[in-house]
Amino acid sequence: MKDLVINSTIQHTLLLFIPLIFAYVLKIAKVRRWSILGGVLGGIILGPAVFGSAAPEYWDGIFQGGVHEQALYRQLERQQEADVAAAVKLGASDSFILQLKAQQHEQLVEPKANWKAGQWRDQRTLRDYAIALIFLILLSGSMRQQAKGLSPPLTMLSVGVWAAIIPGGLLAALSYWLWGTPATTALAFGATLAVGPWTLQKWEQKVADEGSSQGAALMLKCGRVAWVVASGVALYVTWNHLGAMSLVWLLPLILLPIIWIFRARNWKWLTIFVEYAAIPSVMATALVLIHPFEEFSLWPTLIVILLCADGRWLGGIIGLSLLGGYTSERVMKLSIPLVDSGISQLCLTGLLFGAGVLPAPFALAALIGTVFLECTAPIRMKFAKNKLTVD
Repeated sequence: MKDLVINSTIQHTLLLFIPLIFAYVLKIAKVRRWSILGGVLGGIILGPAVFGSAAPEYWDGIFQGGVHEQALYRQLERQQEADVAAAVKLGASDSFILQLKAQQHEQLVEPKANWKAGQWRDQRTLRDYAIALIFLILLSGSMRQQAKGLSPPLTMLSVGVWAAIIPGGLLAALSYWLWGTPATTALAFGATLAVGPWTLQKWEQKVADEGSSQGAALMLKCGRVAWVVASGVALYVTWNHLGAMSLVWLLPLILLPIIWIFRARNWKWLTIFVEYAAIPSVMATALVLIHPFEEFSLWPTLIVILLCADGRWLGGIIGLSLLGGYTSERVMKLSIPLVDSGISQLCLTGLLFGAGVLPAPFALAALIGTVFLECTAPIRMKFAKNKLTVD
């Protein structure tokens, strides 16, 4: 118990302050999207690529977990290697060596399972930490959102659902058919792209309002519909994997409708904490267990980059076009705020990866997509202002 308290205190301190320091330095250097990039740098430094390579045993104890079970597994593995070497030295036949290795493989199954179970147990502090920060991020987004107005329910439903199923559905289908991914894993991967905007920036509100009267309020509510779709899929796949514990590991998604009830208020302290600490720390918490070079997968990453922006925009365009009443220019301008879902994508990826239903290569691809969305926001702003004109 004492070791658990010490380790969790160290890991939370590192995950809070290292990304925060990087984010602050990048902000001083006037680097765009300093909050997200600070988390990326912090996660890589604290992860297996740097910290884990420099001090593997200490890193295992702080972040990976299952140290005792791993030691027992390695001890048995070394003993088996010694037994095989002794049998070869005594002149045992090849068939006997093969039979011995087969028996040894069976003996390793349970210790390896115990090792994985130990990692899952020890990583609970990371999951709890991420859940708390993600809740604060979503709460901050809800309370900062100023867009108000009435929105037709049919429009909200059409746009929100299409903005979720186009990127999320396509990604899930491609994962299932092209890479042979299990259905639940493919759905979890798709859910990361199905979420809607976390909050709307001022330029996005202006662009949406130019596309339609009270357009910003409409897009915000469409984004919330997309969140409901993505949350439903995430809860389904996590329930299949963990049962009732999914209600714990995805708690922010369950509380999300309650969060939306909060009125917009100027809680400056919460905004500052989220921008400087919570967002960088959630990114770092997700990356701290991922080796960015070993887990990188080219095609999933490229498809995420393509669909996380254009897929959401296309979904919004389809949802509006099916209802009619809008010109093509208005449809394109009104739906562009749906693309700004980088923070939402980060939050859901962190929850699903922490719950163990999203493999590391897919989680890394979704996180790279988050960085892409955040870093390309200025390009979208210039495009919306200069290319999308409404008469």
